[in-house]
Parts: sequence; C-alpha cells; structure tokens
Amino acid sequence: MIDIDLFITEKCIRDSIGPHYDLDDDKVEDWIDTIISTISAHGNKKEFRILIHIPPSLTNLQKSAIQEKLNEFYKIHTIELNNDLRIMKTQSLDALSKGIPIMIAALSLNFIIEKVKDHINYFEFIVKESMYIFGWVSMWKPIELLLYDRWPLNRKLKSYDKMIQLPIQISINKI
Repeated sequence: MIDIDLFITEKCIRDSIGPHYDLDDDKVEDWIDTIISTISAHGNKKEFRILIHIPPSLTNLQKSAIQEKLNEFYKIHTIELNNDLRIMKTQSLDALSKGIPIMIAALSLNFIIEKVKDHINYFEFIVKESMYIFGWVSMWKPIELLLYDRWPLNRKLKSYDKMIQLPIQISINKI
C-alpha cells in the first residue's frame, strides 16, 4: 500500500473550532495535486491510502470533514475535465470536417497529375509530392485530438475517481 502523506497545521484551518474545521481551500487544492500526481506516478491499479498528519491541537478533526472537502473539489475538477473532453470532441469533429476534404483534394490532385501524364517534369513532381505531404498534414490535428490528447485527460479523470475512494487515516504528530 502506498501512503500519500498530507500535513495539516493550524494555518490550514480557517477561523472555526470543533470537529467540522473549515479547511483552507488553497491547502486542499495542494493536497489534491499531491494525491493526483502520486496516483498518476504509480498507476491506478495500486493500493493507496491518504495519511493525514495533524498536530495534537487538532485532535477533534474528523475524517468526514476531510472527505467532504475532497468530495467538493472532486466535483469541481471532474466537471472541468469532462467539459475539457467535450470541447476536445467538438474540436476533433471540427478539425475532421476540415481535414478530410483538404486531404481528399490534395491526394486527388496528386492522382490527377500521375494519371494525366506518362512523364512528369520537375515542377509537376514537386507539386505531386507536396500534395502527399499537404494531404497527410491536414489530418495531423484531427488525429492528434482523437488519439493522443484525450489520453492524459482520461488518465487524470481516472485518478480523480480513484482519489475519492481512498481510505483516509489521521495520524497525530508527536512533538
């Protein structure tokens, strides 16, 4: 099991007392970055545990307060990631709608140059080869969006799903 060590000090708590301390949002955001980067580094298949180290002055802190804060940020981040994936899908379809006709036109011109003449001159050769390159380059962005740019977002989304299920343990620091 891989422990993800997080630390709380009195500075991490807003002006509140009791078991439902109001955790500082910036600190929780830092925690989430640590949790997600640890999960991403080791992979989703491993077993993890969130181990929160607190000073003796915060012994009333409850796991439920921490879990609520993580849930709050989980919702925010997963909504953002899902929106990013939707935007990427729209961009992919837009890029495909432009890339495919350009590729077809370029490769068709290449085909016409090859079939019309038995022997092509130097200029026609350059145009023909350029059309190959131009046709395939027109598909570069759609392929990149569809195949490669989605993977990191999907991995991050899976890391958030894993984070929300991790057991939390609170450890009191001995001074």
